[in-house]
Amino acid sequence: MTVALREVDRADRAAHGLGTDQPVDVLVIDGDPSTRGPVVAALASEGFAVAEAVDGADGLRLLDERRPALVLLDLMLPDQSGLAVFRQIGARCSVPVITVTDADDEIDAVLSLEAGAADHVTKPFGVRELSARVRAVLRRAGHPSHPQPYRSPAGPISAGPLVLDPLRRLVEVDGRQLDLARKEFDLLELLVAEHDRVVTRARCLELLWPERSRGDSRTLDTHIKRLRKKIEVDPAHPVHLLTVRGVGYRFSP
Repeated sequence: MTVALREVDRADRAAHGLGTDQPVDVLVIDGDPSTRGPVVAALASEGFAVAEAVDGADGLRLLDERRPALVLLDLMLPDQSGLAVFRQIGARCSVPVITVTDADDEIDAVLSLEAGAADHVTKPFGVRELSARVRAVLRRAGHPSHPQPYRSPAGPISAGPLVLDPLRRLVEVDGRQLDLARKEFDLLELLVAEHDRVVTRARCLELLWPERSRGDSRTLDTHIKRLRKKIEVDPAHPVHLLTVRGVGYRFSP
């Protein structure tokens, strides 16, 4: 079966040193690509790490592999009953499940809720409503659905040729002091403080530009380009401010 991952899997995240402040894992099990695609894209743009499965068998396999924080389960699956998959999920772990049905499947909706589903949505639904329901279920389950707040280091940070002083808001590269705008400094501080660990695009936007839509990341891209021009010897081939494709950025000393 084909399974597309919109975020690096757990093994890749561990290899890159990603910690608990990274996106919350959500598993979407839906056999209809016309609804699965927009749901996965919407949740990914909200900062979740989303895995998608096209049927029940793939969904159960990914459940065992990834141990997600939440499952979004369409009860109309191509290979088996969605309610049967729901019961198998419950037998494996205590992950909260939001079930999805068509408008005329009221009986399945009631059965899933009576069986312990955390919530239920009916097609068609708005992606904003769905995202709000996902976050509400995660909060009730005691799982954080937002990145943890960033805390500035207490003293100067040395990372390769760069020295960053958060209190004095000064940055030097090879002894040369840089002239950085406020957001450029804040972004660099975030990346340097987490050096050799990936900071996701969603986390950068959440912490530095909370007023912007997570889908609008042009400002972040622009600031990365400006920082590379000031830090890198060859900005076109950076060795310090590195892009981790599909995930975010990493500062390498």
